[in-house]
Amino acid sequence: MEKIFKSSKSEKRALKLLNKEITNILSIGISTGGSAEINIARKCPKAQIIATTIDEKGLNFSNDKLKQYEEAKRITTKIEDVSKKMPYDNDSFDFIYARLVLHYLNKQQLENALSEIYRVLKPNGRFFIVARNKKEWELTKPEFIISYDEKTNMTTYYEQWKKEVIRTRQFLSKKQLEDILIENGFKIERVKEYREYLYTDYERTNKYKSSKPNFLTEIVASK
Repeated sequence: MEKIFKSSKSEKRALKLLNKEITNILSIGISTGGSAEINIARKCPKAQIIATTIDEKGLNFSNDKLKQYEEAKRITTKIEDVSKKMPYDNDSFDFIYARLVLHYLNKQQLENALSEIYRVLKPNGRFFIVARNKKEWELTKPEFIISYDEKTNMTTYYEQWKKEVIRTRQFLSKKQLEDILIENGFKIERVKEYREYLYTDYERTNKYKSSKPNFLTEIVASK
């Protein structure tokens, strides 16, 4: 099989959940120029995949990469905000993939997104989510924190390279993420915390690799 980009521990874990009979998949936040979506399409030859993002630059980059793969014929990419009502019928998707994207939403946006994800997921369908954990090492460094908004639960901070990269994310503990999923109707199948080296560029070049591993929460949930 052709290698697309550097492998990702969390992407590989999602692929293990898939099978050849799955037909409808939603990927929230186009991953690494479409690499995850291509791998998903290869694992699920019958599947139609919708891959969304709110980042027009990322969408254009992904479309340029995807066009070289035959599997891209089964992937529809689009601009879409998951925190707003999605244009899909109830019970539309067998599998929903959200790796490293929902932590960009504030508290209310995340509630809205999970309500919509639950609505469009088929009964017994699976939801795979990976998000930044409250144990992230930057959060242990007071000098990295710029501000915290209690109302939105969003932290603004310097990401690994102080004074160079500023990020704003909602960090949740494993229990907080579990609880919010359960509150929105999901059944928790599996929860795992682990460290993974992440990249800040689409193509996962070593130049932009994290200097320390990031702390992640992975949850597999179902409807």
